[in-house]
Amino acid sequence: MKPSNRKTRGQVLGVAAAALAWGTAATAQPQEQYLTLRTPQSAITARITGDSITSADIQLTRQGQELRGRMFGRVVFLGLEADEVGGTVGDQLTRLHLQERDGVTQARGNFLGTLMNLSLGPQSLTGSVGRCGYNLKVTPEGTYQGSRSCGGTPQRPVVLSLPPALTQQGPAMTLTTLAILLGNA
Repeated sequence: MKPSNRKTRGQVLGVAAAALAWGTAATAQPQEQYLTLRTPQSAITARITGDSITSADIQLTRQGQELRGRMFGRVVFLGLEADEVGGTVGDQLTRLHLQERDGVTQARGNFLGTLMNLSLGPQSLTGSVGRCGYNLKVTPEGTYQGSRSCGGTPQRPVVLSLPPALTQQGPAMTLTTLAILLGNA
């Protein structure tokens, strides 16, 4: 067989294998998953389907490197880069810097007109969004559970469930969604 025929056959087999793998992965993953946050005062559940996050208060769509839509009555238009998130939420400018170290991603900057410093890793979610501080640890069931303090007595339990459909979209998308959620809970 000529070298050019081997290359063409290899390309065809590679495309077929990729299509088969994608089809298998697409059918193995559930079509929709849910992001939930429960505090002593409220509960928020949002459905994640593909690049969309929806609930009664949330209508967000990721289009490439942009997150657009509405969340809690505010228009969201954010650019998502590997190390930075920037744009607007409502009439507030947002600029977050992302840094990953030892499997933990930290987002620091200005969000919803207030300072934010939030760290997300495989064992915990800690930090602050606006006036609320969070200290959540992963449970054996895979949820993040702990407390938050919004200027008064710590509130317990706070339970956060992060579905793979969100976390697989990368740290910028995950931390931005969490910032909007935690900043409004």
